[in-house]
Amino acid sequence: MSIDQLLHLPSYLMLQLVREARRLARNDLRAPHVTVLAFLAEQEAVAQKRISDRVRMDASDLVSVLDDLERRGFAQRRRDERDRRRFTVSITAAGGQALRDRLEAARVHEEELLAPLTSQERVELTTLLRKAYLHHADLRVD
Repeated sequence: MSIDQLLHLPSYLMLQLVREARRLARNDLRAPHVTVLAFLAEQEAVAQKRISDRVRMDASDLVSVLDDLERRGFAQRRRDERDRRRFTVSITAAGGQALRDRLEAARVHEEELLAPLTSQERVELTTLLRKAYLHHADLRVD
């Protein structure tokens, strides 16, 4: 298969854009960290199992992400008052600020990444990508 043929595959193009987005971001908060912080920002305090289920992250991978976030002061784990065997996790003020900073940086990077597209084309691209993503997300079991 030639490079020209690859340029006709949406999946190939998406992967290449992801690589470019990562190059532009150059941030130490990786996608799993941002995903967990975004979920925590919508919660009071939540069990690790619930986070794992909702963000579709393996429990052992989540522990590693939470260790990183806790080490940076972005999240806090506490024993669950109702079930002392479990931990709940909450976002800290520093974690909320880190999330806001990272999302703002993402918006700036998207401007550069999607510069050739008009505003309407960006809306269409987002709509189509969301539609494809949600179709597959709906097929997964929470």
